[in-house]
Amino acid sequence: MRLAVFSDVHSNHHALKACLKEAEKQKADGYIFLGDYISDCANPHETMKLIYRAKQEMPCWFVRGNREEYVLNHHNFGSDWANGTTTGSLLYTYEGLTAEDLEFISALPFMQTIDPNGKCPIRICHGSPEKTRDTLRPFSYKIESWLLKIDERVLLSGHTHQPCSAHTMGKLYVNPGAVGVQCTQTVTAKMVLLDSDENTWNETLLEVPYDIDAAALEIRESGLLTRAGVWGYAILKQLYTGKNYSLFCVQRAEELAAGGPVLLEHWQQAARDFGILEG
Repeated sequence: MRLAVFSDVHSNHHALKACLKEAEKQKADGYIFLGDYISDCANPHETMKLIYRAKQEMPCWFVRGNREEYVLNHHNFGSDWANGTTTGSLLYTYEGLTAEDLEFISALPFMQTIDPNGKCPIRICHGSPEKTRDTLRPFSYKIESWLLKIDERVLLSGHTHQPCSAHTMGKLYVNPGAVGVQCTQTVTAKMVLLDSDENTWNETLLEVPYDIDAAALEIRESGLLTRAGVWGYAILKQLYTGKNYSLFCVQRAEELAAGGPVLLEHWQQAARDFGILEG
């Protein structure tokens, strides 16, 4: 049995479409989705439509990510989201989702255990089995710790956008990396194939080229840059470089604020420092 694993699409339906085509080419028998399907790139409903189609055509397993949680919290309880660098991208995403989309993501589990081959169950989550925003980074103790804690012999998570795998203590951890927005100084979409071998699974990490220009043009034409400010421009540059400019801008703006409130001038200076904005 062969499974394709996807995480962190971030509304980049161009990258997801390429990964789904690769999964079909590789004759995957089912798909695992690890959350953060939406936000950052343009037209989030286009990503949701691909997910619905995949769900109709193949066995699929899903968990929610932190970006889905942000949107659901805003939907259910309200927030102070407004256009601008801090929350404009999230507000744009929320307004681009349909009632069907919100119903779908609201039903997603935080984590679950699946047993596709009936022999070796797999624990799936977005960050860790405890928190969607937890980070299990390559070679970290957190990976070893969670493999010790869980009964399953395989743990899959995403969130870090850093593809990796670890075989330890007779168990396997895999992070497929990000489909949609990279931070590894590579620009290809990332995914994983899992192949069952009697009572275990073996992983193959894949890099999938996609039409970055089409994704970037859609961001420019969608109004997202106007709505999201520096964050939108940082994501745009990140698509072409694979450098984590969105996080860099957050950290630089906080540094410039020197412990005070982060103002628009700090965001703009951070963007100029990294060549995201001119002047």
